[in-house]
Amino acid sequence: MHILVVKPSSLGDIIHGMVIISELKRQLPECVVDWVVSDQFAEIVIHSKIARNVFIYERNGGIFPFFRLISEIHREKYDYVFDMQGLARSGIMTAVAKSSRKIGRQDARELSFLAYTQTVNYPGPVHAIDILREFLEVVGCSKTVSGIIPELQNISSSTFESFLNTELTSKSIICLFPESQRPEKEWHFFSALIPKLLPYIPHTVILLLGNRKDKLPEISSPQFFDLRGITSLMDIVFLIKNAKLVIANDSGPLHISAALDRPTFGLFTTTDPQRFGPYPIKKTSHMILQLNNTFDEVHIVTEVAYEMLTSIRQ
Repeated sequence: MHILVVKPSSLGDIIHGMVIISELKRQLPECVVDWVVSDQFAEIVIHSKIARNVFIYERNGGIFPFFRLISEIHREKYDYVFDMQGLARSGIMTAVAKSSRKIGRQDARELSFLAYTQTVNYPGPVHAIDILREFLEVVGCSKTVSGIIPELQNISSSTFESFLNTELTSKSIICLFPESQRPEKEWHFFSALIPKLLPYIPHTVILLLGNRKDKLPEISSPQFFDLRGITSLMDIVFLIKNAKLVIANDSGPLHISAALDRPTFGLFTTTDPQRFGPYPIKKTSHMILQLNNTFDEVHIVTEVAYEMLTSIRQ
């Protein structure tokens, strides 16, 4: 069986799609998968080796790279095409693919449904992974999924392997991710959380990770490393893989952490954690808090993080 997955973005959505395809390949090990992914996230699909061929969508590349992508997709013949995105661009990619079975979401938008021969059931306002589980039924698979992506264990980082083996030898790691794709999803008090948390964790280091290099209050401690702006997506996956605890907003790294089976603490402000939290929500190593973005929440977040670390040690 040969399947094309059209799931270009965003990072969290790609991780959700990988959860489904990883389960599909576990149940149907002979299945071959190709994937269409946006250039900014392509390396996580490539290096995980979850797909045989990876077609790269250049988000800001203009019309000619898009036509080249369409031509590459059209060369292959597929048993199924899964449009897991459900937007105009993914609909076009699905339409040009050679297949008699083009499967899309019942909640697809922007006329993308015109490309489909079949839509999967929309189970309502449930977790994003529970929506995508419906694609498994199309190929006769069980819809039971663990939420874990074993293929992410393939990803390594030569730079940070050395860092862990020298600077952080015999130390546990907490990864903090203060950013999200949309600013309104960000809890604003990570800079206050760090000095509050440090006294609780004498044999643990905190890694602050992300792209934006905002100014922080002076934090001088051998337990703290500000690595924002110097890590690739592969470095992020590798560091999460080695973390004892990950604390993040509703963001791609939150879902990477859950997919790597790491203890995951999600901080939510404007989005619903029941739909976008670490999957599965009720897993004992997952914790979520719905917050109001007030300073007095720093104490609560600190206490919950410490309780999670204590539970992990036991």
